[in-house]
Amino acid sequence: MRHITFTRAGLAATLALAACAASAAPVTTWTYAITSAFDTDPSVTTFVSSGTNPANPVNSSTSYWTSDTLLQWGQKNGSIAAGTRSGLEITNTPATGTVDTNGSFVAANSYTHYNNNALGANSYTLSTTKIDSVLTLYADGVEQAFSTAYSVYFLETPNTNATCPVQETNPCSDIFVLVGSFGESFTYNGYEYSFEFVSDPSFTQLTDAQCVAAGYEAGCYGFATPEGQDYTVNFAFRVVATEVPEPASVALVGLGLLGLAGVRRRKNGKQG
Repeated sequence: MRHITFTRAGLAATLALAACAASAAPVTTWTYAITSAFDTDPSVTTFVSSGTNPANPVNSSTSYWTSDTLLQWGQKNGSIAAGTRSGLEITNTPATGTVDTNGSFVAANSYTHYNNNALGANSYTLSTTKIDSVLTLYADGVEQAFSTAYSVYFLETPNTNATCPVQETNPCSDIFVLVGSFGESFTYNGYEYSFEFVSDPSFTQLTDAQCVAAGYEAGCYGFATPEGQDYTVNFAFRVVATEVPEPASVALVGLGLLGLAGVRRRKNGKQG
């Protein structure tokens, strides 16, 4: 029977080969694009009467308007600037630029809620909507693009303290809930890349009552915007890379360790 003998030189070569197999460098710089848009399907973006006078129909001098980046509701002859319409707007979309792996956060999209109160009694008001966002990464020499998607759901709360999800001064804050792949990762050339998102002001874990009011289970994340104020949330992200040992290199290291064990056994046998 033919035996395979592991010498010290052979063991060193095996370990060196394993180290080389796992030492591919990560992608250092990515080109990115983030696009956000409202889902304007009537079943998703909904408008209702503000209910100032519940017994009366919706005010015929009010209406609502939708586009990919701006929702408005209020006086037909009004405007957000004049305070006679409210709105929800996506800005800085598409956001494009470069992001360094394991580097600083870079700007993504921004969302602004225009909260005005001169819309008129029983005016139309936004009830629910959803923002769909896609982040895509590209890099020189990398043949494929990598993407992640996430959504932001919005709930307009009744402007009465009696029905607020949490006790606060009148009227209630409106609720944004974040849903999607904020922690999603992908693997390329021996490294796992993950996305880290932050916002200013920061999104946090909402109260159980806020989550339930927005139609989600307790423990959801998002933020609440105060009524009667314009409120902008700026998102940012970065890319983090972690080296992942390749199966081949792990096998080589294991083989090397087996060889080392064999050498030690032979040495101990000769000494005995």
